[in-house]
Amino acid sequence: MLESKKKDKSTVVNEVTKKLRQAILVGTLKEGDRLIQEEWAERLNVSRMPIREALTRLQMEGLVEMVPHKGAVVTPITRDHIEEIYDTRAMLEGLAIEKSLSFLTEQDKNELEEILLQMEGIELCDETNDQYIQLNALFHETLRKGCPWLRVHKMVETLGISPIAPNLLIDYHKETQREHRLIYEAVRRGDPKELRAAVEYHILRTKNNLIEYMERLNSTKPE
Repeated sequence: MLESKKKDKSTVVNEVTKKLRQAILVGTLKEGDRLIQEEWAERLNVSRMPIREALTRLQMEGLVEMVPHKGAVVTPITRDHIEEIYDTRAMLEGLAIEKSLSFLTEQDKNELEEILLQMEGIELCDETNDQYIQLNALFHETLRKGCPWLRVHKMVETLGISPIAPNLLIDYHKETQREHRLIYEAVRRGDPKELRAAVEYHILRTKNNLIEYMERLNSTKPE
C-alpha cells in the first residue's frame, strides 16, 4: 500500500509538471508571470505539495526562477536562448573534449564505457529522467576532464546541459544514444578531430530537435 501511494504521488507530480511546463513553452504563461501555489493547486485540483515539487523541477529546467518576496516567476526558454546556448556549447565543448582526449587514461575510458552502458540500459520515462540526466552530465564531464584549459572548463560548466532536453526529446532518445556510442568509439580510436566533430554534431542535433519540438508544440496551441 505504501509503494502504491508513492507511485500515485509521483504520477501526480509528473502530470502537474507537464501541464505547467507546456503552459510556459507555448506562451500561455509568459515571462515574469507569478506561479502562485494556491491558485494552481485549485486550478489543477491537487494539493499544494505536487505544485511545490513541480516548481522545483521547473526551476532546475530553467523555466522558473524563485524570486524573494514574489515566489516562482516564469523565465521561459525561447528559440534564441536555445540557439545561443547550444551553438556556444558546441564550439566550447567540442574544443574542450578535443584537447582532453590525449590526457584521458585507460581508467577514464573504461569509466566512460560503463556510463554509456548504463545510459543504454535505461528506458527513458518520467521515473528515469533524473537518473538519465545525471548519467548524461557525467558522460560529458568524463569526456572533457583531461582538458588542461581551465577557462574553457569554466565556460562550458556555466552553460551546462539543459535538463529539459531528455524529458522533451523522448522520441529522439535512440538517436541520441547512437550519437553517444559514436562519441565513445571516437575516443577509443584516439582521433581528436573525429571526436570533436561527433560531439559538435550531437549538441547541434539536440538544439535542432528542441527547436522542432517547440515549433510543433506552438503549432498545436489552441487559438
